[in-house]
Amino acid sequence: MRRPAQLPPELADGGVFGLDDARRLGLTRGRLAAGDLSTPFRGSRMVVGTDRSIRHLALAYAARMPERQFFSHATAALLNGVPLPAAIERDSRLDVSVLDGGPRPRVRGVVGHVLEATRTTVLDAGPLRMTDAATTWCQLGTRLGVDDLVAAGDFMVTGRDPVGGRPPMVRVADLESAVDRHRGSSGVALLRIALPLIRYGPLSRRETRLRLVIVRAGLPEPQINHVVRDPRLGGWEPMIDLAYPRYRVGIEYEGDHHRDPRQFRADIGRYERLQDVGWSFVRVTAADLPERGNVAPVALTTRIAARLESRGWRAG
Repeated sequence: MRRPAQLPPELADGGVFGLDDARRLGLTRGRLAAGDLSTPFRGSRMVVGTDRSIRHLALAYAARMPERQFFSHATAALLNGVPLPAAIERDSRLDVSVLDGGPRPRVRGVVGHVLEATRTTVLDAGPLRMTDAATTWCQLGTRLGVDDLVAAGDFMVTGRDPVGGRPPMVRVADLESAVDRHRGSSGVALLRIALPLIRYGPLSRRETRLRLVIVRAGLPEPQINHVVRDPRLGGWEPMIDLAYPRYRVGIEYEGDHHRDPRQFRADIGRYERLQDVGWSFVRVTAADLPERGNVAPVALTTRIAARLESRGWRAG
């Protein structure tokens, strides 16, 4: 079987391209129908074997996207790394919007929306047009429960800033203003519940959910990403996920990456050194923190309360 002609570098490097660019570079109809290319959307092509991530699908759609359209809702959130429930992250459909007055997008693989211009801010920088963080968070009010709205908000106001990475996307004040603009819209009641629970600091969705179940159990709210500065540690300043510095009780969520042998050994050394200077830890896994429901897991919160009480805390 004859192999298809090699694609021009401008098209092959990204893995996705629009038909207008392909024709401009001289690709024939036959070449565009070759077996090494798939058609994620009418008007675009994807090189077979390219990862069908949300970003590649969005780039494939953007290659044929009309000027009035932009990404929104869950798609805009995922493109910015916002943590969402697994079921939403697995959904390959794209949320594509227009402002009121424009025709609703109707394309296979796309969920089309028509948005009010007074409630919507669109960012036009880079290859992907999308709603800004505050608008996107408000749109998530129609799809997420309170805890996941808080987790998304925590990520937006934190980024990876506590560990020297990506800065926050938005301020809490910006979210407050956006919620005011969405007054009367679907989902705004949940947004108003979630808004005062958002905090700077959490580095994962699970850390946010852990904090929420602790507070709902009537326990004091822990500090987030507390940095231990103790001269006995010789200049080492470790960060604890959730902490009660007064009682030297730390709570750590152990995700699957902690199973890595090198990480496992590092964790043991870390906990031993902190225990040597008086810290006590409650270590939490996914088994302690059910994915569904807003009721605090009793066994977990009882352990945390007992650890605090052993250090002098008293309820009430």
